[in-house]
Amino acid sequence: MKHEKLKQLSPLLKQAISFQPMTSGFSGDRTFLVITPSEKLVLKLSDIQKYSSLKKKASIQQKLKNRGVICSEVMEVGVSAEQNCTFRIFPFIEGEIARASIHLLTEEEQYEIGRRAGRDLSIMHTCDAPFYAAPWDKKVLAKHERYVHAYQSSGVAFSHDQFVLDFIQSHADVVKERPNQFQHDDFHVGNIIIQRHQYAGVIDFDQSDWGDPIHDFYKLSLFSRESSIPFSAGQLDAYLSTQTTHDFWLLFSIYTAMSCFSSIVWTLSYDPGHVKDMVNRVERMLTDHKRFTQLTPVWYTDWLDSCV
Repeated sequence: MKHEKLKQLSPLLKQAISFQPMTSGFSGDRTFLVITPSEKLVLKLSDIQKYSSLKKKASIQQKLKNRGVICSEVMEVGVSAEQNCTFRIFPFIEGEIARASIHLLTEEEQYEIGRRAGRDLSIMHTCDAPFYAAPWDKKVLAKHERYVHAYQSSGVAFSHDQFVLDFIQSHADVVKERPNQFQHDDFHVGNIIIQRHQYAGVIDFDQSDWGDPIHDFYKLSLFSRESSIPFSAGQLDAYLSTQTTHDFWLLFSIYTAMSCFSSIVWTLSYDPGHVKDMVNRVERMLTDHKRFTQLTPVWYTDWLDSCV
């Protein structure tokens, strides 16, 4: 799409000097860093059919920001029939993605960034689901069954997969009656911004949903833990200091175990060149939990022991 056409989407873009393409992940959206004479903006272009959903998510994101979550406001959500897209405009958060550089910081700095992230996550989880949201247990168990079926048909396997399936099945009842709260659903170091060695905010609410808030921790098991154990420990410590969730570690382990299957199926569909990397992550999670005979991951208990 030519830059002159992008300028026509909104008065906020009229004075734009440049539109620099940004990495957009796997969503199919197109994202630009917009430079204007007075500020930097982020422009996201999405499927026109997503307008209603993205409008609702923008409203929720503003509510979370008002409650104290450090994130961008959504300045505008619009639709362009002429350009066949939904567009969103955000202020640009200065800094860099934590996954890229958090390992360069001291352990104390990594831990403190994790604590700030855990604080924001706990605030997000105070937002109740609307009355029409589907019951969490039915939704998550049905999705798990679909992923397991796809995994078993994929030709890819990880060690002790039946053992993991049995663990999930034997504890499926604990998922029932879990609360329906806001879920970021993609909360990990790849969506955390850091600036000058400090936490600068969380981005990318596009996958947000409603369900058990503890489900938001499986991306910590998958991604954050491999980038920074101090960050991951800080996120857990801050969260657990503000929440009293019965069966937290059992739920943490169940959702981590479910992700063993869903992450492989997702990678086969969207990033097939990295299937081996994802299988290695799954194998690492099995080690972290001693094949789910231990609910609290080994790396976290080791961290606690080192802090005594």
